[in-house]
This record gives sequence, C-alpha cells and structure tokens, in this order.
Amino acid sequence: MTIETILPIPDLSSAKRILCIQPHYDDNDIAAAGILTQLSKNGAELFYLTATDDLKGVVDASLSNEEAAAALKRDQFAAAKIVGVKDQYWCGYPDAGEYNYFDLRRDFLKHIRLLKPDFVFAPDAWLTYEGHRDHVQTGLAAAEAVMFAGLTKIASSDPGVDSAYEGHEIRGIALYFTREPNYIADITSTWEDKIAAVRCYEAQFDAPGMDELVMALDMKSQQVAQGQAFARGEPLKVLHTSALHVGI
Repeated sequence: MTIETILPIPDLSSAKRILCIQPHYDDNDIAAAGILTQLSKNGAELFYLTATDDLKGVVDASLSNEEAAAALKRDQFAAAKIVGVKDQYWCGYPDAGEYNYFDLRRDFLKHIRLLKPDFVFAPDAWLTYEGHRDHVQTGLAAAEAVMFAGLTKIASSDPGVDSAYEGHEIRGIALYFTREPNYIADITSTWEDKIAAVRCYEAQFDAPGMDELVMALDMKSQQVAQGQAFARGEPLKVLHTSALHVGI
C-alpha cells in the first residue's frame, strides 16, 4: 500500500458543485475555463467567488471607479454565460491593495459553508516566482478555508452561516496557475468556449493585449498536452483535502 492508495487524486470529472475562488474577475476563466465549461456541460453547478474589486487592472483610465466596476461586471457576466456559471459572489477587497489576510479567509469560509461545494478551484499559492500578492493570498486563504471548513470553532465572516452549518464533504481542491500539475484536463472540445469567455474581458485588455493573451494560451494549451492523447490541455494540481497539510 502507498500513500496514493490512501489519498488518491480526487476524480474531478465527478464534481457536482464547484466553488471557483479567484483573485480577480478573469482569473478562473484564463486558467480553467476549458475544464469548467466541460464540467458545467456535464451537469456540475459552478459558483465564482472573486476576492478583489480588480479596479487597478481596468485599461480605460478615463472611467470612474463606478463605471469601471460596471464594465468589469458586464464582462464577467458575459463570460459566465459561456462557461455556464450558476452564480457569482464578490468580496470587494482592494485590487493590489492592503487588506487583512484573515478577513479574506473568513469570507472564503463563509462561502464554502454556505454553498457546500464538493470541489474548490483556486490559484496555486506556491507557484514559483508569483509576484502578485493577491494571487498568493487568495490561493493560501482558499486552501486554509478548505482545510478549516469543518472546524466551526474557526469563525467565518458570518456567525449565522457558522451556526447553521452542519458539515459537508469537500472531496478535493484543484489548484490552477500551477507549475506542478498532477492532472492535465483535456479541453480540446471546449477550447473555443474558453477563448470566447476570455475575450469577454474587454475592460482589462486592449485589443493587442488580448491577442497576445490568446496566443499565449494557445501555445500553453498545446504545450501541456504534449505526450497526451489529446490536442489541448489545462494543467491543474488536484489534491485530496488531507494532502494540504504537513506534506503527506
């Protein structure tokens, strides 16, 4: 018997209810819209939770904060229709700004206990050379929230949610933007859906920037699929929740 026998890679294809936690409005879709669209088409319910207001990434400097926020929401809802997202939630922390990590974790705990996902998606907080603190904090807070969801002595940001929570099983966490994948999702059939969703984010990319992003995603999807029996892939680190602590 090996540790993989006890803690096998969770079967992502069987996910029924998925909470996708992201630092900014576009991260889930840039990283994983291919597999998420596929899971949605297979009947899974998708929920997006965005940590920051993403206002620093809006390319049109003439927009007020209110106008920029409206543009971001417009783009996100357009992409959500393509991917098949059921509902969206926002924490509203300042993009690239100063906010409390434990407040972020409490908000993530609230949504996990409220929505009761069987899988959680989040950025890999341990990505080598990740220079954006929003990504690191979001990934780490998501991993901790997954670990601590059943420990109601660790409070969320909503006492009412905590008192009503009776526990549920989180079968796995899928870390995206990772350099250490253990699962390459076949997104050949949903590649066009992914790119259509990504192209919805007009507030964050000018035309040349968007074309560069799509080209990079195109090359990356083919690169990670090398040696596989399919043409395009998305790399994920899929872990049993018990694998998130002390390296077991």
